[in-house]
Amino acid sequence: MKRNYRKWWVLGLSLLFIVLTVLVYLDKVTNFDTMCYNFVAYKVSEDNILTSIYKIFTFLGSTTFIIFLAVFFFVLFLILKKKNYSFIVASSIIISTIVNNVIKIIIRRARPTVLALVTETSYSFPSGHTMASVTMYGILCYLVLRSNLDKKLKITLSIILGIIPFLVGFSRIYLGAHFATDIIGGFLLSTILLLIITSYIDKKKLI
Repeated sequence: MKRNYRKWWVLGLSLLFIVLTVLVYLDKVTNFDTMCYNFVAYKVSEDNILTSIYKIFTFLGSTTFIIFLAVFFFVLFLILKKKNYSFIVASSIIISTIVNNVIKIIIRRARPTVLALVTETSYSFPSGHTMASVTMYGILCYLVLRSNLDKKLKITLSIILGIIPFLVGFSRIYLGAHFATDIIGGFLLSTILLLIITSYIDKKKLI
């Protein structure tokens, strides 16, 4: 039954992502993106404390940090003799990265022209930081919930892991690295991938 619910979620989110992608490609979301940027970055400045905090958040979704986490947990799970966990973490990040880059190349959306507080060279849609963080912290959350840890610890870790991708997403808008629709697209696409991956894990009883 749970897998059936997941299928419907995948279908619904996929339709939303397709609609969003078409609107982005046709450049029909400018007003929405501008409104979101003005709301999130109304106090944007290169030197204020908020900018420093957001740069920390954005680092949590950066390629460098995500690779570090993936390698760390890959090795840790090998040491703990949980090879399937290592495979799950590594394959999830690899799949997410490949899908993100393929979509970026297809859509070829330019970065925002607002004040950019970080330097980016790749295309904008969907957000790579958002996809990487949702995938990495999402799969860790899934593994935590399926573990034998204390219930309170599970809840605490799940909340922390769930909040981080949202902070990363907000930071990307504030820092001028992405449009809001890039972030939404990243959330939708990575959530779809997570649902598919976890369905496969459950079906094959990998953990």
